[in-house]
Amino acid sequence: RVPVAVAGDGEVTGSARQLGQAVVNVLDNAARHAASRVAVTVAGGRVTVDDDGPGIPEAERERVFERFTRLDEGRTRDAGGAGLGLSIVRAVVARHDGRVWVEDSPFGGARFVLDLPAPTAGGGDPTAG
Repeated sequence: RVPVAVAGDGEVTGSARQLGQAVVNVLDNAARHAASRVAVTVAGGRVTVDDDGPGIPEAERERVFERFTRLDEGRTRDAGGAGLGLSIVRAVVARHDGRVWVEDSPFGGARFVLDLPAPTAGGGDPTAG
């Protein structure tokens, strides 16, 4: 079970399928690396996923978003994935004019933050075209 805290109202415009996949990829990553705890917070257009795993060294935080990157090379592909999930997250979030980054979690592991802009007055879909 993953607790989800929702603070206030928020809205983003874009592809529900793509944004859903980005959130699933971050959650899968957190669940794979957590010792026992994963939590999600949603506030406005920001989704934060915290875990209590080993964390990600500051020097590796940009690299985790590159294709085929796995920080623990000792893990097999079956156990650790192909290293594509977080690169997909970054591509989807960028396609929606947002940002994603990793920082230290208050749980002692990693915190992934997906920050998506509020809809513009024109209400256009940033993924269209």
